[in-house]
Amino acid sequence: MTAWVLPLLAVIPAGAPASDPAPASIVRVALGPEAEEVRPVAVPTEPENTVELDLPAPLVDWAGRGFTPDPERFAGDFVIEAARGSPRCFVTPVTAGAHRVLHVVVGGADGPGRSIAVEFVPAPSGLAWTKVAFDLPPPAAAAFPPVTLTPHPPRPRLREASPDSELGLLRTLRLLLNLPTNGVAAVAAANPNLEIAALDGRPRSFGDYTLTPRFAVRDATTGSVGLCASAANQTSRRLLFDPAGWVVRAGDRVYPVGTVDFPSALEPAATAAAFLVVAAGPNGEPTRLRPANPWEVSATLQASADARPVRRTGIEGLDSR
Repeated sequence: MTAWVLPLLAVIPAGAPASDPAPASIVRVALGPEAEEVRPVAVPTEPENTVELDLPAPLVDWAGRGFTPDPERFAGDFVIEAARGSPRCFVTPVTAGAHRVLHVVVGGADGPGRSIAVEFVPAPSGLAWTKVAFDLPPPAAAAFPPVTLTPHPPRPRLREASPDSELGLLRTLRLLLNLPTNGVAAVAAANPNLEIAALDGRPRSFGDYTLTPRFAVRDATTGSVGLCASAANQTSRRLLFDPAGWVVRAGDRVYPVGTVDFPSALEPAATAAAFLVVAAGPNGEPTRLRPANPWEVSATLQASADARPVRRTGIEGLDSR
């Protein structure tokens, strides 16, 4: 017992006046990791007082020789009042010089349970503790992932764009073209992966034809963007468009269109919808484009032809004039 008393008395400064207050009887104990414990937590007690244990988690179970919850039925050196699920328990020594070890198991829904070994030792007069509050060690900070610089953007975590996903986006563009405003809103509400934006609708003239952006749709699962534009023939000739000549611009960036749904031939004074899908940048990298960008659409005209060609054929027996 002498080996335990000396550290406790060491907290009283040498030569302190007799009027100094007594050592604190309410103590906080910071627990270390359970795997690093090497001895129980010593708690000085006296038969004249009950010591309260404030646990860091609800009580799950307890065990210890010499502890009794009912001293009238079962003999013991300490009386313990402990209820499962409570964050507190109370221990009272009933015999002089009582010295026992109590194992308290605590736990909860937020983490695994653990055991706390508490050694109740007899205290000199006036030095017993009346309350002990146990604090769990703070959780270890998660290691920050390594950071490196790469010459290219990271690959997206979403699924890669494919011919099937681009054809699906073309079908969605066709569906939206024929729907009223409330129908477009209903489609967007039914599929949260679609982001839809109406475009300015101002025609851009290319001489023989005009192109008017209508609306754009972004597929959040692949990052692909689909656009709908109206092409209008301003001439009396049939216009033939190059299927590989469609280009969209967003700001100062140019994106070639790999997937196009357009009839290629446009009759005089006719208007047709062009459906375009941009799935990746020029080098195959993700575009990270939004449908509300200020889009500009352009196309390459291959040729034009007379819409009603007339061929003169000679008829036998008739003289030409």
